[in-house]
Amino acid sequence: MSMIERIRNHRDATRRARAIEHALRSANSPAVREELLVIAQRHMS
Repeated sequence: MSMIERIRNHRDATRRARAIEHALRSANSPAVREELLVIAQRHMS
């Protein structure tokens, strides 16, 4: 994997993590939070 690909992958992962954190912070109910965590785990694996 080239250096550029590694940087791009890292940047995408960081962006996804920030988006998930933002969604978790603005989620009102525990059910929504749970659903977001399930989706996040699916993306990480």
